[in-house]
Amino acid sequence: MRIRNYRQGDIPTLVLIQQFAAQTDHVDLMSETDFEEWLAQPELEAGTNIFLITDDDDDLNSLGQGDVLDGLEGEAVGYTVLQLRRSQHAYHFLCEGAVLPQHRRRGAGQALLICALNHARIRASEFEFEAQQQGFPIYFEALLPVNDPASESLATQCEMQPTDKPVLKGMRLYRVEL
Repeated sequence: MRIRNYRQGDIPTLVLIQQFAAQTDHVDLMSETDFEEWLAQPELEAGTNIFLITDDDDDLNSLGQGDVLDGLEGEAVGYTVLQLRRSQHAYHFLCEGAVLPQHRRRGAGQALLICALNHARIRASEFEFEAQQQGFPIYFEALLPVNDPASESLATQCEMQPTDKPVLKGMRLYRVEL
């Protein structure tokens, strides 16, 4: 499997992944228009904050993460979107995405979550001093499906705890302070 950044033209793929996952997880479906509006937000910086994981054959590609040989890139099987939000008392890196149901429990969700967590850590370093001066914590948060028994285990692996904050139907918010 390989993780790569979002590219123009990936929206139909993201829609398909989300819709298959939503049916399994009993959450709301997103349309192509929903994705276009969401990803068009300038503050999201889609090209650097959206990651897709592909089902590449690692034996065929020895160039390393993110590099592929022409014609050998596999199909996208999952994605994650990392968004920085600020509340009155904290900074929040919110991670949300999906993995195709038939590709779950193979490490794709974990790889995407760790990728987003590492990216959040790097981005947090840019304003960590300011946050400390204000007394604001910096959180990494992930929306994970309630109906997927692997969600809690995945969150625990990243030292995340569930919150009681109301979120989207069928989802639960997990959090760790960076």
